[in-house]
Amino acid sequence: MGLLNPGALVFLALVPALALAYLARERASRVTVSSVLAFRALHAMRRERFGGRPRFSWTFFLELLILTLAVLAMAEPYVVRHENPIAVVLDNSAQMQARTASGGTRLDKAKKELGAMLSTLPHTTAVTVYLTSPEPHQVNATRLALSQARSVVGEAAATDAPLDPGALVNLLTELSSDKRYAKVIFAGARALAPPVPPGITAITVGDPVQNFAIASFTLRRESFGAEALHARITVANFSPAPQTLTVTISGDGKRLGSAQSNLEPGATGAVEFPSLASANVYRAELTPSDGFPLDNVAYATSGSVKSVSILFVSPTPDDARGLASIPGVSVTTVAPDAFSPHELSSADVAIFEYAVPKEMPSVNSLLVMPPPGDPVFGFQTVPVKSAQITGWKTTDPLAYSVNFRLLNPNAGEAFGVHPWMAPVLDGREGALLLRGERQGHRFVATGFNLFPYLGKENLPMSILTLNVLGYLAGVGANSGGYRTGQPWLVPAGIETVTLPSGEKVAARPGTLFAQDASQGVYKLAGTGGKTTFRAVNFSDPGASDLLSAAPLKIESHAAAQKARTVTEKTPLTIYLFAAILALLALEGFAVYRRRSAVGA
Repeated sequence: MGLLNPGALVFLALVPALALAYLARERASRVTVSSVLAFRALHAMRRERFGGRPRFSWTFFLELLILTLAVLAMAEPYVVRHENPIAVVLDNSAQMQARTASGGTRLDKAKKELGAMLSTLPHTTAVTVYLTSPEPHQVNATRLALSQARSVVGEAAATDAPLDPGALVNLLTELSSDKRYAKVIFAGARALAPPVPPGITAITVGDPVQNFAIASFTLRRESFGAEALHARITVANFSPAPQTLTVTISGDGKRLGSAQSNLEPGATGAVEFPSLASANVYRAELTPSDGFPLDNVAYATSGSVKSVSILFVSPTPDDARGLASIPGVSVTTVAPDAFSPHELSSADVAIFEYAVPKEMPSVNSLLVMPPPGDPVFGFQTVPVKSAQITGWKTTDPLAYSVNFRLLNPNAGEAFGVHPWMAPVLDGREGALLLRGERQGHRFVATGFNLFPYLGKENLPMSILTLNVLGYLAGVGANSGGYRTGQPWLVPAGIETVTLPSGEKVAARPGTLFAQDASQGVYKLAGTGGKTTFRAVNFSDPGASDLLSAAPLKIESHAAAQKARTVTEKTPLTIYLFAAILALLALEGFAVYRRRSAVGA
């Protein structure tokens, strides 16, 4: 026990003053009286002079105790507690769903062994519990009692998101060097490479498991305007023997066909379905079954290759002609003076021609020949008579398959250095095309006009335009769906999302959706009864290899070489104030009762 502010004890000098106040009495004086009663009263007063015999009532001792407690509270007393808190990291990633030889899952085995280890610790041990999926996170904001920690571990469930080895290594390295923890216990499928830091105790449950997996499920349209889709499914054989794998595909619950692939150990192959009947949701299933059923199923939606809504803001709306001829594209035109930011809620991509919005757009946007000096983007431009392209980034997705030697942009403007947008195309006077990301959205700015879209009549410009719009709309990037555990952008006009479990949650367009990490099909509903579907799959070949997972390397720190005892100071001031309030209430109640009795 100790005091944080021992100097406050000087106020104990007030205790004698309290005693003097009780000893002080009024002195008697000589007066002329006209009755015996007054004489008797004066006679009694002469016997109670200052300095006479002390007559302390019980209230004196009560007030003395209150004063003493108040001084102690000012001194801020504390008690010292010696603890050996530990951190528990439980792997609840998708790989923990794999079945073991005993019949249960890896997670069941990990929880059983971890619970047995926790039961051997002193009941006073404080525990902080971490889970690894969909990303490493602490379960509770504060430390848990040992019994609470065992309950949290027992209730933990595996997600469908794959393990992020890098994030796990960073967490274990950080915890092993944290002086607040005497020990770190890790329970998971991945072994730790020697030498394991002394501050970490590992429980490894990742026995090798033979596994067959669907690595990807993608859809594309073979020709513009065709209803049938082409499906390509990549499969993998993570087993020690050759295997014939069969893929069966269905659409909206109806069987559409099956195909086989013969694979050597550790090999991957592709199964093609060149002409699938139209359906909203496609489901692929792989046989034979194995010990990890999650990656034996995958989903895809036709919506991933369907329409993109474009809002075209321009003083020359005729420049938007031709965009509607692009398969899967719908266009709405509006003049700059009639534009309102709420119109962006129904668009996937916005195009601002010769203008910029007054605030940062809430959707991915293309800015065509924007005016200089606007307060939102702050472009610095110089006019050019002939926007001749002198250089480009060949690896950039915007430059893919474009023959820039045949591209003649004509007059336009060149950009100066921009604070957050990088050049893709360069001219003699500066950059001619910029791209960058801000507030979770993609932006492209061009110093020459891409419109009107002329298709084959101007093939180089048309290819560049399709690259830009595809980059902004994400066309092609996610035709096979999205991965479990990774957030995705809520499309324009969407208000609710129905999870694979059937639960319906609210959503806001233009924001990242990361409320669920389950594999399956998500139903997106919006204004006007608009409904679309989004497929989310495990789709991680590296995580599907349950035979040869590399051990995790944890860096050793000198601070973690010895067991640590954490010392905590628990303040007692709050308890002293509570006692003072209780004593004041007791004294007030007693005085009130006494006055009530005298009055009666």
